[in-house]
Amino acid sequence: MKVNTLIVPLGDGQCFVVDPAGCSLSGDANVVTDYLKAHKLECAGIVLTHSHFDHITGIAQIKAAFLAAKIALHESEFSELNGSGAPGPMNNSVLHFFGAPELISVVAEQPAADTPLREGMSIFDWTVLHTPGHTPGSICLYKADAGEHGEGVLISGDTLFDYGGYGRTDMYGGDEVEIRKSLARLQREVPAGTLVYPGHDNFGFML
Repeated sequence: MKVNTLIVPLGDGQCFVVDPAGCSLSGDANVVTDYLKAHKLECAGIVLTHSHFDHITGIAQIKAAFLAAKIALHESEFSELNGSGAPGPMNNSVLHFFGAPELISVVAEQPAADTPLREGMSIFDWTVLHTPGHTPGSICLYKADAGEHGEGVLISGDTLFDYGGYGRTDMYGGDEVEIRKSLARLQREVPAGTLVYPGHDNFGFML
């Protein structure tokens, strides 16, 4: 589904991974871990912009390779990654919405989240912006000087879904009014010239 999985460097051979989407059903389950090992990178954590199935199917592989990596997710979506061996209510609904019941077992095997994210907190020196609408717990990560030339970078998940688009709101947990508020907030608070890495498709475009 053209999900953008991001490997964010932290220095000293450390990194964190955003939205690991590799999956055994699509044959790319080990792509991220193979890359990290090839580049001698240690995964310090996994940060999820939201818990939709297409953004989480690679968590288990990374956790198996990097046992100390904590999984961070907005507190309002912790029930979606609860380690119970079953999808949470949102994913159960969305998987049936897409007609993809074969992914239920893949989602069910993902480990529980460890670290609750909240508005304004910092994780790995990136600021958490709670931007509900696509899902109740959708977040963006912002850092003022993370770009190659010192510009700001916004990791937007599906709040800014791709170049020119925003996340759909017609599924379980979606809210059109809330996402419009979130988009207005980003326009108001994130400086022009910020590089955007969205949840899908083209990435690294300028806000």
